[in-house]
Amino acid sequence: MDTHSIEEKVIVFIASKVEQVDASTINAASEFEALGLDSMDRIQLLFDAEEIFGVTFEDKAVKDFHCVKDMIDYINNHRSPARS
Repeated sequence: MDTHSIEEKVIVFIASKVEQVDASTINAASEFEALGLDSMDRIQLLFDAEEIFGVTFEDKAVKDFHCVKDMIDYINNHRSPARS
């Protein structure tokens, strides 16, 4: 799966989890706080994403996640090559 495909998949995934925001407005630059995700929502989002994308988010890395692109970049850099 290429970077663009992962970006699309992550955005669709987040849109499915954030019901209070119009999904068409979510993009890589969208900040989690602006999407209405508090710290507990973000933790749940990451747990769910681990299963979907086959990655394990490291605690020290996710503290620096502020926008959707941070999550996309992490997945791109840490996913197993065999996963698609």
